[in-house]
Amino acid sequence: MKNLKTFFALFILATSLISCDAVDDLTEIEVDTEISEDFTIVVTEGETFSESLSVSIDDENVQDNLDKIENIEIESLTYQIISVSGTENVIATGEFSIASSSFPWFSYSESDFVNLTAAAEAGTVYEIEVDEDVISAFEADLRSGATASILATGTVSASPVTFVVRVKAKVNVVVDAI
Repeated sequence: MKNLKTFFALFILATSLISCDAVDDLTEIEVDTEISEDFTIVVTEGETFSESLSVSIDDENVQDNLDKIENIEIESLTYQIISVSGTENVIATGEFSIASSSFPWFSYSESDFVNLTAAAEAGTVYEIEVDEDVISAFEADLRSGATASILATGTVSASPVTFVVRVKAKVNVVVDAI
């Protein structure tokens, strides 16, 4: 009889734990969204540039539950040179930064430079490798207001030049609505 009582007590405990997880899953909202922003970079003289912009997740479910974000997954991060004006065939190197995390967008080695004019004409989309530092920095910024600042810095081989870089992020956010 004692074994039967113990069995039922353990069964009830296991059932309640499983049902708590099921209720928690029911209160989660999963938001798949794409963030797309354009940097307009103007280099009037010299060879360096630094431009920043703010990006945000414009989803009401995320905005209303910032303090309840459970997980952020950056599924892809890309950039594309949209247009170039001024000096032709300018070569660029540089990097993007989010908070304290930075990641290259144009490699520093001579073999991986980007010709802005050729990239814009070809419509090339460049994939940026996403690591845990980027995700952590992005998540910290989003938790503090659903906005993250991205900084683009680098050098060009000639000026004056103006170019537009489109940055896109496919993001999955899980928030607990309760």
